[in-house]
Amino acid sequence: MQEGAERIVRRILDDADAKAEEIKTEAAEKAEAVEVEAGQKAARRREHVLKQAQKEAEEQKRRIIGVAQLEARKELLAAKQELISEAFRKALDQLVEMDDSSYFSTIRDLLLNFVESGTEKVVFSAGDLERLPENFLEDINTELAGQGEKGELALSNRPGDIRGGFILQAEGVELNCTFESLLTMKRDELEPEVAAMLFK
Repeated sequence: MQEGAERIVRRILDDADAKAEEIKTEAAEKAEAVEVEAGQKAARRREHVLKQAQKEAEEQKRRIIGVAQLEARKELLAAKQELISEAFRKALDQLVEMDDSSYFSTIRDLLLNFVESGTEKVVFSAGDLERLPENFLEDINTELAGQGEKGELALSNRPGDIRGGFILQAEGVELNCTFESLLTMKRDELEPEVAAMLFK
């Protein structure tokens, strides 16, 4: 009887050992599968993170390049605008520094063009008053009268604080015909031509 019990116990122990071994093997296999899956997940995650980081780096690079290009365009535009302004300043200098004959011929043409009533007062700079040709206004008045207009232009009592050109005064209204003002008025119209000449 005791032998039978021992056999049963041994059998139970053998079954338990086999079952334990089976559980161990299954657990080892599961652990290995979990480890492999974790490794694959980690690799996928790593690849995803790297791609994301690369995408963000490329986007940031594009933004930096875009900002740099915009700044470069702004600086180039500012430099071009400064060159155009310099061209207009030099044009003003050349107008003011014309020889007397050319200068007052230009002033005559402007006066005949801008005079409205023929009774205005003409304001010149102090420098222009000193070099004003003899009978300059009288000759223009004669020309105005010959065109059927009033020829009663007169010099203002006071010189104007202007570089070149003149100011017409009539009944409390002033018409600014200085070279600086005329260039400023024409700038929008002339700027494309100036730019085309400067930046071929």
